[in-house]
Amino acid sequence: MRVMPNLLSFFLILFPLLVFGQSRLELLNADISKGLIKDGVFFRILEGNVHVKQDTLELFCDRATYIQSLRKMILEKNVKIIKGKGTLTAAKVTYFEETKLAIAEDTVHVWQPGQELFTDYLEYNYQTDYAKAKEGIKLRDDENRITITAFEGEYLPGLKQIYVQKKAHLIQLDSTGLDTMHIFARRMEYFSDENPRATGVDSVKIVKGNLTATCDSAIYLINESHVFLEISPRAEQENSEMTGTQMELALNENEIEQILVRGRANVTSLIDSFSGKHNELAGKEIIMYINNRKLEELLAISNASSKYYFIEEKEDKGLNTATADTIRAFFSNGQLDSIGVKGGSQGIYYPSDYKGKIEEDF
Repeated sequence: MRVMPNLLSFFLILFPLLVFGQSRLELLNADISKGLIKDGVFFRILEGNVHVKQDTLELFCDRATYIQSLRKMILEKNVKIIKGKGTLTAAKVTYFEETKLAIAEDTVHVWQPGQELFTDYLEYNYQTDYAKAKEGIKLRDDENRITITAFEGEYLPGLKQIYVQKKAHLIQLDSTGLDTMHIFARRMEYFSDENPRATGVDSVKIVKGNLTATCDSAIYLINESHVFLEISPRAEQENSEMTGTQMELALNENEIEQILVRGRANVTSLIDSFSGKHNELAGKEIIMYINNRKLEELLAISNASSKYYFIEEKEDKGLNTATADTIRAFFSNGQLDSIGVKGGSQGIYYPSDYKGKIEEDF
């Protein structure tokens, strides 16, 4: 019997298992099955508790439309796709059985053990385990207490890797949930494997407590609790500013414990904004030791030089400049307490009422 275009042809499923065409896409259940031919194209419409399987991939929804000529299925309402331990849910999924490509739209959620991805649009190839997301991405890694957001990206759940760009933002809470690390970049890559790490490229900004650092390239080694900054690194903490060719942040229990500056290392500390006076320390390498977010000690190594004002009870007691192999500056409550020099040291003390030229090597 010939079925005319635009007419509906309805029939019930007679067998518990139905294979569409010669593919391995199998219909395991549907409460209602309706077939139609429209404009010469055959459609099968499935409704109610729809369950379809292809190899190890299982698809569920409340309504599905299968287009036989395109070997394509459109799943709608309460869509769920399960493969192994991973689950994808969305309001709508278009699935291509030849390539095993699923295009998920609207409130997309991908769940893997310990990790979740949220987006509004996702192309997931179940053959290659590769996914491409856009229109807003949020990845949550519970084990490392990390959340990553961006506008678009690529996701490889099998490799536990995600690459994101356009307003990439990494957020990590400490174990108490009270303190947060923020890493911003134009492009970011995150690995959540046995050596979790994040890399940021282009306009990188790191914010942790009262520290703000910028550079053009950074890598965060999560297990080692170290952040490495390269290409014009600069950091500010309270009234101190650090520059060099490389910078390293060392964390202890998610609190910054040391800041290491290498290559033309320089640290300046503003005494007060009214006078514009500032202390300065330089060397090939500088280590900042921090306790409870307060600077405790500065250590300049190799070709070190310093310029420090001594302040007692808010009164300027004069300026000391020094050069040495090593210079150590000690602080109390964030204020300079004493300075120690070692190896080939030279220094000059200038009283507060000194009016002549101050010699300094910076």
